[in-house]
Amino acid sequence: MRITLKQLEVFVAIAKSGNVSHAAKKMFLSQSACSMALATLEEQLEGSIFDRHGKQLFLNERGRSLLPKATTIISQIKELKDMMTENKKDNLSGQLVIGASKTIGNYLLPQLISEFTVEHQNIQIKLEIANTEVILSKLLSFHIDVALIEANCYSEKVNTYPWRKDELVIVASPKNPLSKKKKLTLSDIVNARWLLREASSQTRRKLEEAIGGKIRPFLELDDTEALKQATQAGLGISCLSRVVVGEHLKNNKLIELRTPFLNLSREFHILIHKEKYQSIIISEFLKKCA
Repeated sequence: MRITLKQLEVFVAIAKSGNVSHAAKKMFLSQSACSMALATLEEQLEGSIFDRHGKQLFLNERGRSLLPKATTIISQIKELKDMMTENKKDNLSGQLVIGASKTIGNYLLPQLISEFTVEHQNIQIKLEIANTEVILSKLLSFHIDVALIEANCYSEKVNTYPWRKDELVIVASPKNPLSKKKKLTLSDIVNARWLLREASSQTRRKLEEAIGGKIRPFLELDDTEALKQATQAGLGISCLSRVVVGEHLKNNKLIELRTPFLNLSREFHILIHKEKYQSIIISEFLKKCA
């Protein structure tokens, strides 16, 4: 059996795109060359590694088992090449795919990524932002290298590391009657007109956990910035990370509703699949996050 690096690279590219033509374009190969590399690999492995449905290819059980091993081999060969240079950290090159939940991806990672790319100018960063459930799914299927989310993860397939503390705050427009009330009660909060993220949002789940029940929102939005603007416009009250509303609180565009009777503190986490090879690039990024 003679499996080549190119065959493994083609396999990984197809696994991520689900399509031979898309993988070929990404690798600057002809579609026929890409198809031939896959056919040769499956021949040497004595069986298919994809299920076919028209032009779409989906990893089967054998393919899912092969994917983390193939990505590890590719990463290790890349590092081997980097080690032959005098200053391997200064010459690091490649791509790092980061997945982040919306608060982290939109408000915390841009500055961190900026600093990281100044130190490692040959590393290309791809940042995918979605809710926590989507990011976890992408991590488990090896579509992203590192995940940063707003909740803990108890999957046996994932290593979870605490990253940083966060505090949720309940906010309202200065015109909202609740912003003028000196002492709020739980009843005031529960019966307010709420603007909330989607039901799967970890921010919403944390709020409902603190309140002790489900909230039926007046308006539901899947975008944090839209939620902030709707609150500022006086449509209702909302619960957002202090990271998100910090500037608006300073400028009195939003008012924090004091709720000492609610525990709204939480912790952000960094996640890596246990079968994911921790390359030098990933290690350097984790150091930057520390």
